[in-house]
Amino acid sequence: MSAEALTDRAMLSRLVAIDSTSRLGNEGVVDLIGAYLDVPRIRVRILPGSAEGDEGPARRNMIVTTGPATEDGAGLTWSGHLDCVPALEPNWTGDPFVLAERDGQLVGRGACDMKGPLAVALNAMRRAAATDLKAPFTLVLTCDEELGSLGARHLVDHWPADEPVPPTAVIVGEPTSLEAVRMHKGHLTMRLDVDGVPAHSGSPHLGRNAIEPAARAIVALSALREDLARERVPASEHFEAVPFAALTVARVRGGEALNVIPPSCSVEVGVRPLPGQPSETLADRIERAARGAVGEAPLEFTVLNDNPPMETRDDAPVHRAVSSCIGQTDSRGVSFASDGGHLRRLGLECVLFGPGSIEVAHRADEFIPIAELERYGPLLDQLVDRFCRREEK
Repeated sequence: MSAEALTDRAMLSRLVAIDSTSRLGNEGVVDLIGAYLDVPRIRVRILPGSAEGDEGPARRNMIVTTGPATEDGAGLTWSGHLDCVPALEPNWTGDPFVLAERDGQLVGRGACDMKGPLAVALNAMRRAAATDLKAPFTLVLTCDEELGSLGARHLVDHWPADEPVPPTAVIVGEPTSLEAVRMHKGHLTMRLDVDGVPAHSGSPHLGRNAIEPAARAIVALSALREDLARERVPASEHFEAVPFAALTVARVRGGEALNVIPPSCSVEVGVRPLPGQPSETLADRIERAARGAVGEAPLEFTVLNDNPPMETRDDAPVHRAVSSCIGQTDSRGVSFASDGGHLRRLGLECVLFGPGSIEVAHRADEFIPIAELERYGPLLDQLVDRFCRREEK
């Protein structure tokens, strides 16, 4: 592909056409972006998205920068993920990987989460590179966000020593219907493995059923879920619909056959902590509730992933600037997680801000409103101008 400039819609069409489902890797998208941004004054760096030696398709993170390097955190960062969820829903009304226009909407897998915002950001990068900047404009693009921000976690944990930390002001382009969101919940996931002893179901005294103590653990976790639903923290006021840490028993696996005493049972649990709720404390409460319920049955407790909450100061320059651009006067939170929870570990201040609604993501006929997509580019240009061409006020 040549480096000829495309419209946001044309770039979105090319991105949607690549099946970048997390399990398949993201090489196709990385190659497309690398070729498109292979223009003067743009520096593209491709980094591993997982530990070397990990099996499976290639997963890559990208850092793209234009403008002069600074050491004071000045400039602007836009962050987005390159993967999407599978398009296995049976009620798609067209090919999920062919962008279609319907009733003022662009329909396709990843159209809003988040290839639409990504297409706009790529063109904003090209426009910025064609002008003189006083501070850098950087794109941080990650893999495996849909698996729990695994790419962002790896990038932050292994940030290259020779790569400057990106500008402190960060826009995470998640779909927020063009609202500024300065906080979100995290997603802590765990697994409980209960061991039993197999035996013929006609001789149950020779075995030990693993499902029964696991069931008691599930009942105990249901009681803990109700306790958590009554608890509040200072951030709760910004999560009106669900102002508490929501706990879900999400998956149960156990047993081998109807005539065999189940030798094992696995229970997978997720909880959505609010800012200010330490994941270690929640994990400890869940483990203690489960162990108290299973009695003497062997139980192994494993934290699968800790995608942390995000909270940015109300008066942070990036929140102030985005809110000013759109005329927003209040603070908002959302109940889904993003790469921002990990990026803040680099000392960055993140605000979620992108076109499209999370309510249509991960569903058949996912779409992004054309009007919001078209509005996003000028808004990004305003923010680049504010942070990268003149001193932010």
